[in-house]
Amino acid sequence: TVELSAPDSSLIVFDTVQITAVLKDAGGNVLTGRAITWTSSNTGVATVSATGQVAAASVGSATITAMSEGVSSTIVFTVALAPVA
Repeated sequence: TVELSAPDSSLIVFDTVQITAVLKDAGGNVLTGRAITWTSSNTGVATVSATGQVAAASVGSATITAMSEGVSSTIVFTVALAPVA
């Protein structure tokens, strides 16, 4: 499995957040040293780096996917404008 976690999935434009990915085998044992491929469903809203850092670019939503050895998991991020004071 690929288990993903992020401090928050609701972002403000220009925010960044780091996703943590934990890979586990069928027995629940943590796997290390495995390659992870990161993708964004909507790079106009949020991009993701090769290390899982998400950068919010504009208002909307984007699904970030982490894939390793044919197994994937996703987090949906919602991006909004900063509230007006």
